[in-house]
Amino acid sequence: MSSEPPRDRASFAVMSRLISCLVTEQILRAFYVPMKKPTHEVAGLLVVLSTHTISEDFKVSRTFHTRDIFVIVQLNHKPVLKDVQIHRGSQLVGLVDPMDMISPIYEFQDDRNVNDNDIFVESVLESLSSPPWDIETCGSLYLVSDPVALWKKFVETVIIADELRDIIALELQSSLDWQTISYENPPLCPSLQSASIDWEQSLVAGHPTHPMHRARMFLNNDESSLEYDWYHPHVRFVRVPARSLDVLGQFRDISNAMVTKAATKAGRSILIDNDYIYMPVHELQIINITSKFKDVDVLDEDIFLPALAQSSIRRTNRTVVIPDFPAIALKLAVGVKISSSLRTISHFTANFGPRFSEEIVPKLAVNPAILAVELESSSAVYRCDDPELSKHFTAVIRDEYKPREGETVIVCAALLEAGHANVPTGISAVQHTFQLDTEEKRASFLDRYIRIACEALLPALVKNGVAFEAHAQNILARFDLETGQLQGFIFRDLGGLRIHPETLRNSTGVDFQFLPGHCVATKSLEEIYPKFYHTFVHNHIQRLSRLLGLHHNGRGYEMLRKHMGSVIPENHPVWKVWMDPTSTTVDSKCLMRMRMRDSYRDMVYSPYPNMIQYRPTPEVSTADKSYWSITKLLVDYMSFIRASLFGGK
Repeated sequence: MSSEPPRDRASFAVMSRLISCLVTEQILRAFYVPMKKPTHEVAGLLVVLSTHTISEDFKVSRTFHTRDIFVIVQLNHKPVLKDVQIHRGSQLVGLVDPMDMISPIYEFQDDRNVNDNDIFVESVLESLSSPPWDIETCGSLYLVSDPVALWKKFVETVIIADELRDIIALELQSSLDWQTISYENPPLCPSLQSASIDWEQSLVAGHPTHPMHRARMFLNNDESSLEYDWYHPHVRFVRVPARSLDVLGQFRDISNAMVTKAATKAGRSILIDNDYIYMPVHELQIINITSKFKDVDVLDEDIFLPALAQSSIRRTNRTVVIPDFPAIALKLAVGVKISSSLRTISHFTANFGPRFSEEIVPKLAVNPAILAVELESSSAVYRCDDPELSKHFTAVIRDEYKPREGETVIVCAALLEAGHANVPTGISAVQHTFQLDTEEKRASFLDRYIRIACEALLPALVKNGVAFEAHAQNILARFDLETGQLQGFIFRDLGGLRIHPETLRNSTGVDFQFLPGHCVATKSLEEIYPKFYHTFVHNHIQRLSRLLGLHHNGRGYEMLRKHMGSVIPENHPVWKVWMDPTSTTVDSKCLMRMRMRDSYRDMVYSPYPNMIQYRPTPEVSTADKSYWSITKLLVDYMSFIRASLFGGK
C-alpha cells in the first residue's frame, strides 16, 4: 500500500478496521474462500455477507447471489476460522484482522459494465464460480473507497437512531482525515537512545482495530481541530474555591508550585490563598469550564506551562508531561471527542487512583524487578451532585517512572507501529529498532517479551483478582541501552482495572472501599477475565506476533501458552477459561457493538476465537483432507494398540 496516495491508504485503514469489527464481533457473517489460483500476495477472499443474512442458519445450504454480498476483500493469509463444518468449499470466519487484508476492497453494484481487463475481478469471479456462490446473474465489482459510504451502506437496514448513525459517520470521517495527515507527514522512528517522549509521539496509526482510531473532534465539529498541535498543548490554570473541590494527596501543593512557575515564566506573580486552589486544565477545556462552572476564575492565557502529550491508543493526548515538572504526568479532562468518546475524567477515577495507589499497590503480587506500577498520587474533582458535570473538571497527577542508569523506556504501542519516514516499507518499529532481520531473532525477542510480560502482569490477576488493562499504550517496556535486552515493564493508568473485591480483600487483608457503582469492581471473579484477555492477548500480544511474522505459523501462541501456563495454576478458575485446549472461544470487548449502542463505560462482550489456543491448520484439498483423515485414524488406532500392549511406550 505504500505506493498508494495517503488518502487511499487512510481510507483502507479505516475501512479494514470497520470490516474487522463487523466480522469478528459477529455483527455480519463472513466466509473465507480460497483463491482457485492463489498468488504469493493473495491466498483467498473474505466474502462479507449483507445484513439481511444475519438471522440465517448457515448449516442449511443455500445459494448466495451478488445481492447477498456486502463486500469482498483480498486476504494475504487464511483468517481464524470458526470450528464448524465447511460450507461447500467456504468456511465461516471467526476473526479477521486488518493486517490480514489487502487493498482494495470491492462491492457488487447493479451495473453490467464489467472491466474484463481487471485480473483481480476475473480471479474473484473464478473463485466464486462454484456452489454455494452464484454471482453471474447481475452486477459488477466496484472499488469501495469511502469509509463513510461503506458505513451508510451497512446501516441502511440496521435499527439504529438517525442521530447516532450520523455521529458515527462524522467520527469515521474524522478518523480518515487524521489518518491521511499522518500518512502525508509520517513521523521518524526513534532509536534506543531517544527520549521516552519521542517514542510517545511517534505513532503512525494508533489503535490496531478501532474504526475511529484517529478521530479527534471538537464538540462543535469545528474543522480547526485539524490545525491544532495536539502534541504540544498548553496547561492553563483556573482558580477555584477550595470548598468546591474534592482533593486527594498532595494536589494543592503541586498545583501551587505549578501555577507559581507558570506565573514566573510570564513575569507575573500569584497570590496563594488557602481558600482557593489553582486547577491545571487543558487549554481546550477552558471553554467548557467557563460555560459549566460559575464560581471559577480563569487566569490569563499568558500564565501557562508548555506540555508534551503522551501517546495513547484510545485516550490520545489527554495525559501530558510538563518539562518544568519532569517527575509527574497530568491526566486532564478534555472537551474533545477522541476515537468515539468524550475524553473527560470521572469522579470514580479521581477518587480511586490515589487511594488504590496508597492502600493496595504496595500489597499486590508484583515482582518489582520486572514490573513497576506508576502511582496516581493526587487528584482533584469538582464537587457536585451531577457526575456528568464534574467529569469535565477533573485532574489526576501520576508519578512518572524514573529510568535506571543504562536503561531506556519505550511505550509498547510505539513498537507496534509501522510506516515511519526513516524505515523501509513493511518494517515495524520493533523490527527496525532491534534489528530483528531473521525469524529466529524475532522468535527469540517475542519469547522473552511474552515470558516477562506474563510473569509481570498475571500474578496480580491470579492472586489478587486484579486485571490490568494491559494494552500496549498502558504498558511501557524497559530495555538495556547497551544490549537492547528487555528488562521489564511499567504499568500505568489505574482507571481501566477490573477487580474482584472479595479476592482482593482475602489476598491483601485490606477491605478497600469502592465508590458505589464504580465499574472497576466486579461481582464475580470471572468478570475480570475479559478485560485482561482483550487488552493483553487480543490487542497486544496478537499484534506483536503478527508484526514479527509469528502469527500465521502459530509460534507466537505456542510461546503464549507456555508462559501463561507457567504462571497460572491449573486449579485456578481462569485455567479452564483460557488454558484448557477445549476452550475455543472467550469473551472479548466489542468496539462497534458498544459504539452502536452509544455505550462507553458499560462494556459489551461477545465470543471471540481464543487465540491462546490458536493452532493453524494448513490449506489442503478435499482429497488431501480424506487422506489425512484416514491417516489420523490409523495413527490413533496404532497408538491405542501400543498403549494397551506396552503401557504407552
